Amino acid sequence: MNKKSMLDVAFDIISEKDYSKNGIAFADLLEEIGRRLEMTEEELCKKASNFYTDLLRDGRFVTLGENTWDLRTRHKFEQVHIDMNEIYREEEENTINEDSNDATVEQNTDLYDKMLEESRDDDCISDDDDYLDNPGFSINDSGDDKED
Repeated sequence: MNKKSMLDVAFDIISEKDYSKNGIAFADLLEEIGRRLEMTEEELCKKASNFYTDLLRDGRFVTLGENTWDLRTRHKFEQVHIDMNEIYREEEENTINEDSNDATVEQNTDLYDKMLEESRDDDCISDDDDYLDNPGFSINDSGDDKED
C-alpha cells in the first residue's frame, strides 16, 4: 500500500497531465487518488471532505471554478486571484436587494393587516345589526333571570 498523503498523490496526478485549460474535476481526482492509494469507496467517502479542505488550503493547487483543479504554477496570478473587494461589493448589493425585498414584504404585511382589521370592523358592525333586530336583548345580558 502506498504511504503518500492524498495531497501528494493529487499533486502527482495533476503534474502528470496538463490540466491548465479545463482542470481536473474534483470527483475524477478523488477517484484516481482512491485507485492509487488502494482505498475502498467507504474510506474514500469518509476522507473526501477533509481532503477537499486540505486541497483548498494547500498553496500548490488552485481551483479553476466549477470544482475543477490544477497546479497554481501553471496559472498567472491575475487568472486565479479573487479580488475580495469585488466579493464584498457583490455582497453589499445583495444585502441592499434583500433589505429592499424585506421592506416590500413589510409594506405588504402592513397593508394586509390593515385590510384584515377593516374586515373585522365590518364584521362587528353586521353583528351589532343583529342585536338591533332584537330590541329585548342586551350585550350585558348574561342570560340569567336572577334578581338581586
